[in-house]
Amino acid sequence: MRCHFDLVDAHQTLIDEQGVEVADVDEAHTLARDAIREAIQEGALTTADCPGWRLEARDASGAVLFAIRLDALPS
Repeated sequence: MRCHFDLVDAHQTLIDEQGVEVADVDEAHTLARDAIREAIQEGALTTADCPGWRLEARDASGAVLFAIRLDALPS
């Protein structure tokens, strides 16, 4: 299945037009958490930089599969 990872806050949405192929929702969730953790570890993202932001994973039809609050993750 194709999964898109959008970044969303109360005022804007940064849409992932390309997406990525995953086997299922569990793989998409793991991929999303790993990417966020990697960005934090590399210093490209801090939880202080993104209050109110969340990553929303959606399928090809646009249905939201899950959301991860970026300001709630350990830094």
